[in-house]
Amino acid sequence: MIPQLDDKTLGLLRFLLPDFNPVIQPAGAEGYGAHIGKLDLPPAHGADYFFRLWLHPDGERQISARLVEDSREATYFWYRPFELAEFRGSKEDLISVFREKLEALLTHETRIIQRKGWLSWDFRCEYRASGNWKCLYRHSALRGGFKPPQIRGRRRIYSSAALTVKDAIN
Repeated sequence: MIPQLDDKTLGLLRFLLPDFNPVIQPAGAEGYGAHIGKLDLPPAHGADYFFRLWLHPDGERQISARLVEDSREATYFWYRPFELAEFRGSKEDLISVFREKLEALLTHETRIIQRKGWLSWDFRCEYRASGNWKCLYRHSALRGGFKPPQIRGRRRIYSSAALTVKDAIN
């Protein structure tokens, strides 16, 4: 059975994106992937990427970004995991922070900075609030085993306008 969004997260999406019909799809055809749900959010006009929500059967979640121009599923790019261990096993706290971060991504201009280091790739997602860039989440991965987008030079900045200008209701 594919996990579904909780009522408050679904309400947030319906409030912020009233023309969007969220339909959770299975992440894979067989095995464990068939029990993970994914939901692609629409890209903002002219955006380099869109956000994808991942729902795991144990309650964990993830927000990832996918490049609009890259159809390869295997491309390594930015993501923000929401693991139960981070929230000391509290699914309510996990879902609350998940909604908070999702709202920030939907209601603010965002950018993802990809950096190529000597040993690793670094991805950082930021959103603009009150004229300043605030880090939502960053992660690194050792070079070699992952296939990120190829970039010229050591850094590339991808951008997206806000999907909506509404402020969410609690």
